[in-house]
Amino acid sequence: MGYRAVLEAYLASPGAEWIVRRRRLEPAAFRHIARRMRDGLRVGVAARVEDGHGRVLLVRMNPRTGWTSRWTTPGGGVDPGESFRHAILREIREETGGRVRDLRLWRVYHETLVSAAGDLRTWDFLQYTARWASGIPRSRVPEEISEARWFSRLPVNMEFRNDWLRRPRGAPPDSDTAPRGRRRRRTRG
Repeated sequence: MGYRAVLEAYLASPGAEWIVRRRRLEPAAFRHIARRMRDGLRVGVAARVEDGHGRVLLVRMNPRTGWTSRWTTPGGGVDPGESFRHAILREIREETGGRVRDLRLWRVYHETLVSAAGDLRTWDFLQYTARWASGIPRSRVPEEISEARWFSRLPVNMEFRNDWLRRPRGAPPDSDTAPRGRRRRRTRG
């Protein structure tokens, strides 16, 4: 799955937002993503899963993965030949043990990731929203995810916290690299 499939998913999702940005990552996060990209990762997915009480489900990565042990939303990489929808549903099931409903594409980030040393990687990242349907939050892959639990407020030490703080309100078009005719925004991070 590459850029064309990302573009098609975006165009098929009314209300989704396209964001082009350049983001500097902490060394551990950059190394993790760069290693996955060497293994063929081109697209990532994650979901803001909410329950009926306004809580958000987050997971904590196992420090042995080389990734940060901060809280984050369930997600991961899209395997070759796998649809984005299947990938996010699989990641949610593996990382939280549950099932969701009302899955909706929220944002597509076309990102240039920058390391502290100035190395660059470009990829696409799809953010979804979903409602919890069933299950008790617990990791089915403890070697990767050490914990899954509900939060009434997003923790301060959450990875990529700013991406999940609030729902987008839409912005005027200002990017020539995003698909025409839809809301898009360019950010720096």
